[in-house]
Amino acid sequence: MVQKKAEYGAGPLFRAAGTAAGVMMGSALLVLANVLLLVAVLAAPVLGAWAVVVALLPAGPALVACMYAFNRLLGGRDSGVYRDFVRSYRLNFLPALKVWTPCLAVLVVIGANLAGLPTALGPDNPVAPALRLVLLVLALVAATSAVHALLLLSRFSFRTRDLYKLALYSFGAQKRVSLGTAGILFVTATLLLLTTAYLLPFLSGAVVILLCLNARPLLKLVQDKFTTNGQGA
Repeated sequence: MVQKKAEYGAGPLFRAAGTAAGVMMGSALLVLANVLLLVAVLAAPVLGAWAVVVALLPAGPALVACMYAFNRLLGGRDSGVYRDFVRSYRLNFLPALKVWTPCLAVLVVIGANLAGLPTALGPDNPVAPALRLVLLVLALVAATSAVHALLLLSRFSFRTRDLYKLALYSFGAQKRVSLGTAGILFVTATLLLLTTAYLLPFLSGAVVILLCLNARPLLKLVQDKFTTNGQGA
């Protein structure tokens, strides 16, 4: 029996190293695309919280670009994370803004209500803990929906309203994916609150690729059920 010689670069260690390098590249590009946000966070005591909100707008296109690059990396269609990131950022910038801006507005409203709850109700109000829990759950649901909409945009060419519908549809059709996304977001937010928000640039790439890995069943379901010719990247 003749054994085929393994090709260079075909081994699992080589692929793992390539994936790790791709994640680091994607993380660096994600941070670079959000330099304005880092500046706004540092200048928040002077410029105010609204400067951070405005600086969060470009985060949507950057996330879509990173998701696009990582999905291609995981799917074995990697043409270079840098090239894929730049391509998606250029092509999907405006569509990502259309999807991300309303989601960000909802999250900002929920965050503002959470921040103003002690003042509005008083620190000893017995209703405050229950309302805080409700707002936190709403924030997690909104963030999960936003992530799913951005993930779908990174893979398919649907209209904005259809992306929202599919993001909500995913809660019932892919419960494990939804719980996984919510869990990743919850653990990340908790870790940042317990440590420091400045840790986010170092975690961003790992968090995004975990979200992409978790969402693969959802992307396959949407491709099989809602597309006719496998549209998308």
